[in-house]
Amino acid sequence: MPTHVACVGDSITYGYGSSNQATKSYPANLQMLFGSGVQVKNFGHNGATMLSAPYGDLPYEDQSEYSAATSFVSGAGASAVVDVIIMLGTNDSKPFNWTPSGKPKNDQQFLSDYRAMVEHFSALPSKPRIFLALPLATGNSPCCSIDGTVIHNEVLPLIKQLAAEKSLPTIDLNTPTTGHPEYFGDGVHPTDDAYALVAKWMHDGLLVDQSSGGAGAASGSGGDGGAAASAGDGSGGSAGFVSVGNGGSAVASGGTSNAAGGAAAGAGSGGTGTNAAGSPATPGVGGSGMGAPSVAGSQPTSSQPNSKGCAVSSARPGARSPAVFALLGLAWLALRRRARG
Repeated sequence: MPTHVACVGDSITYGYGSSNQATKSYPANLQMLFGSGVQVKNFGHNGATMLSAPYGDLPYEDQSEYSAATSFVSGAGASAVVDVIIMLGTNDSKPFNWTPSGKPKNDQQFLSDYRAMVEHFSALPSKPRIFLALPLATGNSPCCSIDGTVIHNEVLPLIKQLAAEKSLPTIDLNTPTTGHPEYFGDGVHPTDDAYALVAKWMHDGLLVDQSSGGAGAASGSGGDGGAAASAGDGSGGSAGFVSVGNGGSAVASGGTSNAAGGAAAGAGSGGTGTNAAGSPATPGVGGSGMGAPSVAGSQPTSSQPNSKGCAVSSARPGARSPAVFALLGLAWLALRRRARG
């Protein structure tokens, strides 16, 4: 759980197009989701690019929000848990930024500038966790010269490349917004309801346990791909989180982390998962078998003190029923009598 969240970005972070930027932007919604125990700050700047000057028409690094975000992250304190969400790249897709006439394409410059920003925030004394948000898709007739195809086919792969290079988590906002023109008021900026969805996806992405590195959660046998317990959306589970197949339901308290990058108990499609203490999770509709968890390196969560991993409850190795011992005793007596005879 973070104590401080810095939301770095452009107009989609700022909350442009919402009915009330102060209360309907995604950072405002994220603040409500986290509650007063977490400080969420909006450092979005309308029209900002990741591309630096002279490549981008409005470089984020030249804006006051960049300096303000730096100060917020630096001053969080030694005991703070600071998250920085970077969501830039939408304005970089504009033709005059991405493919300027008579000049080379700025894709590698984008990667270089993104790397520099990540290194800038990573070097701050509070040692924040950096999350790279994959920019939203676009709806019908995008405004502002934004090119959704460039975002999907060129910008996203570069962000994923950087995430792999730096071992950083990503939060995918492009996949769940693709094919949903109703999410956008002008083809680019979310509606109030869509901003609330973005906040939920961000919230769930920040709470994924990154300690074991990368995605690794497994769904139960027969499942159709797990989702993070808190999210219920993405494809495939996330490291250290309970994962469920379609129709399954995750344990409300979370599950167990797995140092080997594996998953906690999961449910197959319509199957039943178990929590770390062995009690059943809510079953899904239908039934195609119970998902067995991966237990290598599992550690109990504080909400499940009884846990020693999350295997489905079963008899202890070496345990025998009283009936078995009685039969063994009778056989031994019979052998003794035969020997005496």
